[in-house]
Parts: sequence; C-alpha cells; structure tokens
Amino acid sequence: MSVLRIPDLSAVILAGGNSRRMGTDKALLVLQGRSLIGTIVDRVRMITDEIWISANDQFKYEFLGLPVIQDVYQGQGPLAGLHSGMRHTGRPLVLLLACDLPRVGEPLLRNLVANLGDSDAVIPRTADGRFHPLCGLYRKTCLPAIEKNLLSGVNKMTGIFDEGSLQVRLLGPEEGMFQTGDLCNLNSPEDLENFGLF
Repeated sequence: MSVLRIPDLSAVILAGGNSRRMGTDKALLVLQGRSLIGTIVDRVRMITDEIWISANDQFKYEFLGLPVIQDVYQGQGPLAGLHSGMRHTGRPLVLLLACDLPRVGEPLLRNLVANLGDSDAVIPRTADGRFHPLCGLYRKTCLPAIEKNLLSGVNKMTGIFDEGSLQVRLLGPEEGMFQTGDLCNLNSPEDLENFGLF
C-alpha cells in the first residue's frame, strides 16, 4: 500500500478529556482489536508523519511511540490542545482530531486539506447545521486569535472566528466529501451499541 503524505501538515490528536459519560478513558477503548486512539493514529499516518498527542498524562499513551504534549493553558479544553500543537510544530497546517471519532477516514482528512484554499481553517458541517471543529484543519495564522481567546478565558472552539478576521471554510455533506456518520463520536456506552461497536 502506498502512502502519500502531505509535507506541510502536522496532526494533533486530542486525548485529554475526562470521558465522564463513558465511565472509562475513551481513547483506550479497544474496538475490533485496536485501541480507539490507535485506530485514529493509523488513519492519520496515511497523510502525515508528524503526529502529536494532546493529553494530561504523559505516560498513558507511551505505547503509541508518539510525542505527548501538555497544554500551556490548563483546563481550557480542545482550544488549548490546538494551541499547544501549533506551538510545537514548525509546519503551517495543523489537523485537529478528537480521539473518539471511530469512523473518520483518510478520504475525509484528505478532503479537508484539498478544500482549504485561501481560508484559515476548514471545518465539516453536518446536515443538521452543526460544526465539527474537533475534526478540522487549521492554518497557524489562527494562532494569534487562539492565544487572545485563551488569555481572555474564551475557550469555545469556534470563538476564534467570531471577530471576522479569520476565514473559515465550512465543508458540508452536500458537497459529497463525507457522510454525516463519519463524524459520529463516542461519548457513552449507548453510543458504542448504537454504532455497532460493542
């Protein structure tokens, strides 16, 4: 199998959540013989060779053989994970992925990159109108807005676009780039059953 990686791309996989509703660490759930985070890593490796794990526990994910980075702004959620990834990489593009997206595949990830154009970010939007910034592609041009929001205590992921200085491209399912089910995340044991993964 040939692998065509994107040289300007770095990836940050978010694994620092509390997994309260699941009752156990979602990233370490074993589905079809592989940890959930391991499955995400395998898919991301198809498009980039630089992958960072954003997590509070540096040792929990050692088995992946990837660098684990902690947030500079502790307790600020996924936006702080994106910030730390941007601070660590020398590459201009950062793919941000939550660790609980079992159906995200290589085609969707490549479509994010292909549809960035001149925008500062590209984020999937499902048919119900919801944005999915935890499966998004961001230019490092977003970093000043991210830092400004984190310093102000504004940690909403899409808050960086509120000022209007950054351009975001919303990628909808009507464009044929992904299926809405590709973005289903796992939050509870019921989700595992609903997705046929339990």
